Amino acid sequence: MELPRLQPLYATYRDRGFTVVAVERTRDTGRAKQFIAEHSLSFPCLENGTGEGEVVWKQYQVAVFPTSMLIDRRGRVVAMHVGFEEGDEAKLEAEVRQWLER
Repeated sequence: MELPRLQPLYATYRDRGFTVVAVERTRDTGRAKQFIAEHSLSFPCLENGTGEGEVVWKQYQVAVFPTSMLIDRRGRVVAMHVGFEEGDEAKLEAEVRQWLER
């Protein structure tokens, strides 16, 4: 499960300009809200189907779930990871640290 593993990364680096934005993939708002509450997610979560999620998926051409992207302040994708496995959060953290040091 990707999103709960990204919460510590967000908490650690949000004061340095890093954020996590989740985009719901199912259009099941009630289920998404329950998941967010159960896992105490504090980063922004967009609803797929309100237009917000659709725009994100189209702009960044996301076709596989989960997909994690590091997007710089100019909106450019600087790293993309498709799928999520045990230990991937460490790889993402290394990339986040690298980009924040620039």
